[in-house]
Amino acid sequence: MENAMAIASVMGPVYLVLGLSLLFYGEQWRKIMKGFRNDHFAMLPVMLMLGVFGFLIVNMYNVWGWNVWLLVTLNGWGMVLKFVFYTLAPASWIKGCLSVYDTKWMVYVAAVGVLLMGLALSYYSYMV
Repeated sequence: MENAMAIASVMGPVYLVLGLSLLFYGEQWRKIMKGFRNDHFAMLPVMLMLGVFGFLIVNMYNVWGWNVWLLVTLNGWGMVLKFVFYTLAPASWIKGCLSVYDTKWMVYVAAVGVLLMGLALSYYSYMV
């Protein structure tokens, strides 16, 4: 649990800031996603970081218990799967996935999800 708390104490604030950025600057984020859809190789540095952090999280904490720390495990595996998908999938699949952000409301749905994740991880790592 100590590893989960250490990971959550980093991920929570990062997700909070990212969620607020998505809420306040949704149009700019949509432009970024459109740029990635036009040239998906521009995402390579981000995907490499996702792979590194995802494998670190999975190796440090991979516990499938039914508690709040499951969020840490799910985030780690989500990062690993996203890394594998974006590095191995054909360009047409990647562009299709990124076209989800063409709709304005999808950025705000993502923002709410990221904010809730950040709130939960921050609360349980700093307040409890």
